[in-house]
Amino acid sequence: MKAGSGMRESVSMLKELVKINSVNPFDGRGSGEAEISEFIRGRLRSYGAQARLQKVKGSRTNVIGIVKGSGGGKSLMLNGHMDTVGVTAETKNPFGATVDDKGQLHGRGACDMKGSIASMMGAIKTIADSGSELKGDLIFTGVIDEEYLSAGTNVVIKEYTSDAAIVGEPTSLGIAIAHKGYAWVGVDVHGRASHGSVPEKGIDAIAKASKLIGRLSELQKSYKSVSHPLLGNPKMHMSTIIGGTEWAVVPETCSLHLERRTLPAEPKNVAVKEVKKVVAELSAEDPEFNASVTSFFEQPGLDVSRKEPVVRALSSAYRSVMRHQPAIVGVPYWTDAALLVSEKGIPTCLFGPGDIRLAHSADEYVPIREVEKATLVFERTIQGFCGVKAR
Repeated sequence: MKAGSGMRESVSMLKELVKINSVNPFDGRGSGEAEISEFIRGRLRSYGAQARLQKVKGSRTNVIGIVKGSGGGKSLMLNGHMDTVGVTAETKNPFGATVDDKGQLHGRGACDMKGSIASMMGAIKTIADSGSELKGDLIFTGVIDEEYLSAGTNVVIKEYTSDAAIVGEPTSLGIAIAHKGYAWVGVDVHGRASHGSVPEKGIDAIAKASKLIGRLSELQKSYKSVSHPLLGNPKMHMSTIIGGTEWAVVPETCSLHLERRTLPAEPKNVAVKEVKKVVAELSAEDPEFNASVTSFFEQPGLDVSRKEPVVRALSSAYRSVMRHQPAIVGVPYWTDAALLVSEKGIPTCLFGPGDIRLAHSADEYVPIREVEKATLVFERTIQGFCGVKAR
């Protein structure tokens, strides 16, 4: 295999990908993924892969690339999201794709996760250039909307499956086999408005909400008794709070939004049930406490065995490139990998260049050397997992 061509392609691809604005439009300001999906489709076709756009919503499309196997091997899906978060916090040109004197490429999405997409594409090109034929199918899925509601991967799994998958989130080249899920819960605290000169005639919804926040803080202490070997404890934080209307009015309502990070083994709806229990306790203690709880959105966690064939193949490829054992880790953030496992039963792990602490940051970047190394690891993982037909 001509490893050099793949690494050159991955660096070239990364620069082109970062130059394309693919900010998620969920907040009404992003350009979306239409341009980048067209670009990736064209590049896949230039490698000789089958490539198509898969409509998700409006002009927003996934891009699907397939290298068909000859038969007798296992299929592997490489999944990467094309959307990025916004650019208002960036201190450099977010689409400049500039490389500094340390060999770090800067720009929105460089780390999360255009570096991984570029590495995957470089690996596909190397395999195409080699003339070798895979036994199992290789499926590339570039998806939209991971930064919001994961609409892209939800559509992918309706049409495609595979024996295993790798999601290319930034793991600093570690192999992640577990991550937390999350739940968004809202609480509307109901009071009674009155003139500010006679507050005793009203019920202060903000004051009541402060009781709830205090009790939820106590709840968080109980999470120390629940743990995962790679993920640690569950977590919760208050996200937003809105209450009151004007200076001289006792607030009638106060709305609190919170996020709960869940462990893979915790049951569905655990967060909303916890909050409802706290609300019920406060209502029993205080007849004037009145609140309603809403579950807005929830995603499961990820937990796969390190003995899964895809983890073994990835680990073996890593050792052959890096000459030492990979770190097998859990990560605190959520990814589309959880959907591949929970909805389709596809054993999935995470691997990619870049440090997650730089994702969404004011100066996002990825080390080019990590992108090159990831390209080699993806190449050898594909070969080892899908198998290569003997000439």
